[in-house]
Amino acid sequence: MERTYVATGDSTHEALAGLAETENVTAVFALVAASTTKHREELATAGTETDLALFGGIFPQLIVDGVAHEEGTLLLGLSQVPEVTYITGLSDAERGYTDQLPDLLSRGFKTAFVLVDAFASRTDVLIRALFNTYGVELNVLGGGAGSLSMEQQPCLLTDEGWHEDGALIAATEANGNVGVRHGWQEFAGPFRVTDAEGNVVTLLGDEPAYDVYREVVEPDAGVEIGADNFFEVAKSYPLGLSRFDAEKIVRDPFEPTAEGGLRCFGDVPQGSFVHVLKGEPASLIEAACEAADAARAIELPGGGPRSTLFFDCISRALYLESEFKQELATVADRSDAPLVGALTIGEIANSGREFLELYNKTAVVGVVDSV
Repeated sequence: MERTYVATGDSTHEALAGLAETENVTAVFALVAASTTKHREELATAGTETDLALFGGIFPQLIVDGVAHEEGTLLLGLSQVPEVTYITGLSDAERGYTDQLPDLLSRGFKTAFVLVDAFASRTDVLIRALFNTYGVELNVLGGGAGSLSMEQQPCLLTDEGWHEDGALIAATEANGNVGVRHGWQEFAGPFRVTDAEGNVVTLLGDEPAYDVYREVVEPDAGVEIGADNFFEVAKSYPLGLSRFDAEKIVRDPFEPTAEGGLRCFGDVPQGSFVHVLKGEPASLIEAACEAADAARAIELPGGGPRSTLFFDCISRALYLESEFKQELATVADRSDAPLVGALTIGEIANSGREFLELYNKTAVVGVVDSV
């Protein structure tokens, strides 16, 4: 996997031209920092101006050689042209997704990069359709695209340009393995979710979810929570969905609703039980190390060169602040190749052994054949 980092003042057109002349590069996975408007505009038409297959997304930050970047674009040159499928209508309650999914398994596809519009409202429905179609036979890694403006905007790239409210599946024949860990610990609960719809939790027990959350969090945080500071406080106190004999699935509440609910990145099923979670930097960093170790634990067939991709949640970086560099460094130390990836708004992963999930505040490390 060839990699080219394009600084804000440089041209993605020139970088793509260079990759087009590189031996064996036939496609490009473009990871674009949300702040880099110039590159977004250039890439909008690049698919019609190059012979390279082009796909990718916009993210709050990038990971380039183990270092986080808030600006620029990372172009990953691939030797295989992936089969790219764009799924439309990811907030449309009338839309089905199974009929949009291609037959991948019978044609030898083994690993897929899956990117979604982080602000689409039915990502969980798509995740279930993906799992029902491909089961555990397809390794999946990726995450939510978008920016911390919390506004939906075109954020997914294909040869046709930028798209919003959809999902992108780029399937390859590469072997792969994925590790997933988060490191957050139970702080309060459990609370029964007595009323919820999609990604909005309305009631915990008999009380409005926002009231319960403030009652639990405010004494520990030492501040009163309101709409103006909710995201700043909530980044340290996510919700955790209970799973049998497995690490909890984290749900990141990002704003209160006018009706007293909590709006999260990802669905929270009615009738489920949730805890309010809390983490320490050491536990989060150790979890990222465990994810990297899990991704490397199984030797890939063939024994050829491998690439390591890291899709880490932007809210982990916001929580860890200066210590986030340590998380990146420890994962990079466990990589056989320069560490590349993005800080996402929600993570998507299926290790080939577990149920495909949409995660929040979670570290996802993928090791794949050099595609």
